[in-house]
Amino acid sequence: MDIYCTRPNCPKPVNACPDLDTGGTIKTISQKFCVTCGMPLFLAGRYLTEKPLARGGFGAAYIARDRYTPAMRRCVVKQLMPLGLTGQQLEIAKQMFDREGEVLERLGTHPQIPDLLAFFEVQAGKDNFFYLVQEFIDGFTLEQLVEQHGAIAEADVVEIMSSLLPVLQFVHDHGSIHRDIKPSNIMIRKADQTYFLLDFGAVKQVTAAAAGQKSTGIFTPGYGAPEQMRGDKVFPSSDLYAFAVTCLYLLTGKEPDDLFDVNTNKWNWHSAIAVNPDLVRLLDRMLETAPNMRFESAKDVLDALKQIYAPTSQTLTQPSQTSISAPSQVPVSAPPAVVTPPPAPASRRVASASPPPVQAARQVPASPSATPWLLSAPLGNQLFAAFLIGFEGMLLGLVAYYVGFAQIGMQPSLLILGGVVLSILWLRISQILDNKDLLIFVNVGTILAVVGLQLFAKLPQLQSLPSLENMALMSAIAGFATVTCMALFRLIFQLLYSFL
Repeated sequence: MDIYCTRPNCPKPVNACPDLDTGGTIKTISQKFCVTCGMPLFLAGRYLTEKPLARGGFGAAYIARDRYTPAMRRCVVKQLMPLGLTGQQLEIAKQMFDREGEVLERLGTHPQIPDLLAFFEVQAGKDNFFYLVQEFIDGFTLEQLVEQHGAIAEADVVEIMSSLLPVLQFVHDHGSIHRDIKPSNIMIRKADQTYFLLDFGAVKQVTAAAAGQKSTGIFTPGYGAPEQMRGDKVFPSSDLYAFAVTCLYLLTGKEPDDLFDVNTNKWNWHSAIAVNPDLVRLLDRMLETAPNMRFESAKDVLDALKQIYAPTSQTLTQPSQTSISAPSQVPVSAPPAVVTPPPAPASRRVASASPPPVQAARQVPASPSATPWLLSAPLGNQLFAAFLIGFEGMLLGLVAYYVGFAQIGMQPSLLILGGVVLSILWLRISQILDNKDLLIFVNVGTILAVVGLQLFAKLPQLQSLPSLENMALMSAIAGFATVTCMALFRLIFQLLYSFL
């Protein structure tokens, strides 16, 4: 079986472990380590990560197996991944991560909130990594459903509301505010069509908030209530506002920015869909700008909803399940909550400081992390590659100077030299060539070609080449010069990136 290394920026995270496929080795072996970076592969001694699910600004999530369960139960492992953060940002990220573990432990008793299975720290060398393990929900999000099939019928939206309003009431009754309600954080489990509320990394503790305490600005643009965008104190009605925006998205299939009129600072969605006028009034009240003008609790919204639909509808009889079928082309998996950096307070039309977590959940980027490629690769690998490219460039430059200039002229020789060096550089950056390939196939290959031509070719220009020792010395000097330039450029880039 293959085990995926969770160390950020591990250049080759997939580890083939064929010995775990036979006998009872997987249950008895104490530990395995990544052959590339030495990271422990059995997290907390029991969780084996199979593949990445999502990456965000501060975190990553993986599908994993619990080897200490009879059927190797699937679970979601979330990792705090603080790359390129300032001390203050790191502290905020750690607080958010700890908060999610605490909240999941308390709220996971609800059947529509994923259970917390473990919360631990792993030390690898000088680095500390923080993890939480969560119940895996095999299903699809409401965002995926709308993206595949468009707007959802009114009856199904009422069913969704009747299912999740009790969950919100449960969260609020336990002294918490979710603060990031949106379609990508609502999942329908395939097995029994039950709705789940995800992503508790942004949960606010009401009991810990002093009167008038400011919000840290954690929300998704378009869904956050006005008080959240101003950075003011949040309320349970702030979740009701975001839930109403979610319902507008489900009913119309349009993004919030397409339904909000910035000229009048009001929602303009009535003409986009024809629904029960009483439902329109209910949603409009949930969308009031002032928190005290909205419903006070999720229970009040549910009671109003029952009054509207109870005489004619059966949608409220089984509030935790849905008849909505899975979208045919959406990958059925659990997009986990990924810890994301808190964006600065902004207006409704201004994008957040980091992409919403669901963008990472929908499509895992090919690179190991969201850090720019120049900073993501290990420093030693980059500097060694710079030396090899500088060495190769000087070697080819000597051939161009002593042979190319005489044979085809200076300008064509320089063009060919530049094209070859840039091609080698591009192949290394795109990881088509690694450092071993550069050393063996490029550098050693070029040296052997030059020596072979000197011995067997009749060209007099080849005999005028410097001795092999002098060529090696000049190439080595060029390699070290390239290393110096690379280190300086990386330092400058890192400083600029930290400011931005």
